Parts: sequence; structure tokens; C-alpha cells
Amino acid sequence: MPRFTEAGGGHDAAVTGDDLLALPVRSRGIRLGFPVDLIVDLDGLRVVGLEVQCGDDVRRVLPLAAAAVGVDEIAVPSALMLFDELGAAFYRERASALSRLRGSDVELNGRPVGALRDVVVSADGSIEAFVVEHDGRLSEVEPGPRLRVGAVATAA
Repeated sequence: MPRFTEAGGGHDAAVTGDDLLALPVRSRGIRLGFPVDLIVDLDGLRVVGLEVQCGDDVRRVLPLAAAAVGVDEIAVPSALMLFDELGAAFYRERASALSRLRGSDVELNGRPVGALRDVVVSADGSIEAFVVEHDGRLSEVEPGPRLRVGAVATAA
């Protein structure tokens, strides 16, 4: 489901969480690490950050607002944009890891529509759709007031 397009050196279309997880995180061309998870705020319907496995074998959090997602990389102006455990706690306390949400039941109007597999994220980090699997088929479900992911109702 890749949706990258080049426009001004970045993307202007939505991408899936899996697309983001496939990109290296770089600062001025130097690879800092790879994302291993997305940090998702279901209440705000946003991806607020990426958990990054860095080259020094430490996991850090990169706020999505501090990154520029391109076709072949997630660029940051400095390695200092990646938070250590203390800074990462802020994000982890207010949001959920996509890896923990995957497989959660998704309901629309009180009816099950499938199991969560991924999210579709716009350039500003907002969630445009939830990718669900039902009977072996993937489909996208737009967020709305009658959509629930696991036990959490989404805003709209």
C-alpha cells in the first residue's frame, strides 16, 4: 500500500505505518537508526512519534513533528531530536504503540469490521484511515465518532 509521492523533497500523500517503519532515520545523510514502532494517539487520531532503534543499540523516541518524511528516509536536523527514556516517557504515557494495537478488534456502529493491521497517516501525522483485516481481506476504515479500536472510541 505505498503512497509516497515526491513533492518538494518530501511526501504530500498518505503513507501506511508499515511504509514509515521501512525508512531509515537520518540526519544530514548519516543513518541514526530505523523506526521499530509508531506511537499513536487514538484520542487525537494522530501518530505523534516513532520509536527508533538507534545505531548505539538504544531505543529512542522521535516526535513526528520534528521529522521530515521523504520517499527514501525520515530526516531530522539533529540526533538531539531523538529523546532518551526520560523524554520518551511523555509520549508513552499519552499514547499507544501501534504494535500493541495491531490485532485489536475494530468496530463501526457497534459492528465488528475486522482486526487492526495498520494505519494510514497523512503528512501532518493525522490518521486518515485504519487498515483492518476481515476474512483475509484488507480494507480501510475512516475514523469517526462511531468507530472503536479495541476499547477506545475514536474522535471525529
